[in-house]
Amino acid sequence: MPIEDLSLPDGSVDLVVTSYALHHLRDADKRRVVCAAYHWLRPGGTLLVADMMFGRGGTRQDRAIIKSKVRALARKGIGGWWRIAKNAYRYLLRVQERPVSMAAWTQTFTQAGFTAITASSIVAEAGLVTGRRPSRVSTDRSPQGRRTA
Repeated sequence: MPIEDLSLPDGSVDLVVTSYALHHLRDADKRRVVCAAYHWLRPGGTLLVADMMFGRGGTRQDRAIIKSKVRALARKGIGGWWRIAKNAYRYLLRVQERPVSMAAWTQTFTQAGFTAITASSIVAEAGLVTGRRPSRVSTDRSPQGRRTA
């Protein structure tokens, strides 16, 4: 089933992991998946997104990633040039390849309510963003009669 149609019961999982899938979604669908994952997670649960994380070429880092990918593919000969043309079409027209920057992912996590958000580059265009659904504040009493969180 398409990921944007996936549905799980609220508070039913401790960890949601996605790897190199969400860059195919439109930006609004990315936000919906992150918000849905927030609800699927139990308090204290973690969402982990590993994916292509670069923007539209507006930053030096974006341009360096694109340049390195084009160079690597060009060295492969005619097959590489074919992939450059195919990927350029997909990327420029946002047909199938719709990566967003790490900053955009971080903002999406924050807007969904995640805390303890971390973001790191893996290699080239790959990035990793994690966030936790906040734990509920416990009203349990400790042996000394104090509340514990």
